Amino acid sequence: MIGFPQKMYLNRTIAKHLPDDISLKAVSALPGDRARVFADAGYAVRTIGLALKALISELIEFKPDIVFTDYPAYPAWCAKLYSLLRLHHVPVVAWLLGDWWTEHHALVSTARFRRKLFSPLNMFGWSTGLKFADRILPVSNWLKRIVDHRFPNKTTTVLPRGIDPEAWVVEENSQYAFERPAVGIVQDNYVFPKVKGLLEFSSVVRKMRDINFYIAGGGTYTPLVEKEYSGLPNAHMIGRLSYPEGVRRFYRSTDVYVLASGLESASNTVLEASLCERPVVASRVGGVPERVLEAQTGWTVPNGEINTWIGRIGELVEDENLRRRIGSNGRRFVLDNFSWNIMASRLASIFREELALGSHSYSPDRIQ
Repeated sequence: MIGFPQKMYLNRTIAKHLPDDISLKAVSALPGDRARVFADAGYAVRTIGLALKALISELIEFKPDIVFTDYPAYPAWCAKLYSLLRLHHVPVVAWLLGDWWTEHHALVSTARFRRKLFSPLNMFGWSTGLKFADRILPVSNWLKRIVDHRFPNKTTTVLPRGIDPEAWVVEENSQYAFERPAVGIVQDNYVFPKVKGLLEFSSVVRKMRDINFYIAGGGTYTPLVEKEYSGLPNAHMIGRLSYPEGVRRFYRSTDVYVLASGLESASNTVLEASLCERPVVASRVGGVPERVLEAQTGWTVPNGEINTWIGRIGELVEDENLRRRIGSNGRRFVLDNFSWNIMASRLASIFREELALGSHSYSPDRIQ
């Protein structure tokens, strides 16, 4: 398992839930402190060279039968080279966590010159890495359609990012001193297409003056969000919260959870809020509708339809029994469909399917 440095926790979570008969090793795509390459592209060539050498060494030492990665740039290249060294095809399974192409272009458009200079190299690495993969696992059906269009001959299987229910279903001893009725929003502000939805949502907040909106999160574009919502007495900027404790407490301190985003392959905050039994009203974008059952766990609303937003939020705020029913449905829906136990079992089946294809030699009692 080769993971993006900032998301190694996902690999550790998957490892915890995979069946015991699967032996695995999780390594970072950028060993040590080499992740600084993402902050300053001037280190890119040297860093990637060091990472390639380190990853090849890890593969030679561990001798995996399959390689799984959520960062399919040069790690997929390493797996390809390792197959050649081993004189045996080692399948590569690439987990795609988002619409990388849209997010990449959005980030590069506002980046400094040195990062822009290396952006074609980054694009080439990702595109080639995905071509090397034997199977791509997009996190939603919406993202699968994008992948199928870009790689029409590639095998793709949807594997949503799971969630550990334990952190969200526990009793909450205290709540924040939010003024009710309270609507909560938790969003990071790093990718402008996502932030755009939150900026547009200010029109809803302006019209719902009797409802308090609490907005948590941080990131590059937070000053834009703060400027957009400044002067609105019912809009309260909270900043970053501890995870998961502070975020869980935040959900429990609100009546309704809102996701106002312009781009989402699969939002986990929707799942978290649902596990905390909060009804959800979310932007009808990307893979979000796959995580909200209309009129059962919440609603999705097209961005820009201000009156629809106001109607859905207002209906929930005014009807406590409706909030309880929708919230309870949401918890059951997430527990039945998105727990890590379910997702890890699916991933294990995918590993076995890949190893069973063709002439891959492996030991049935040790899938690595």
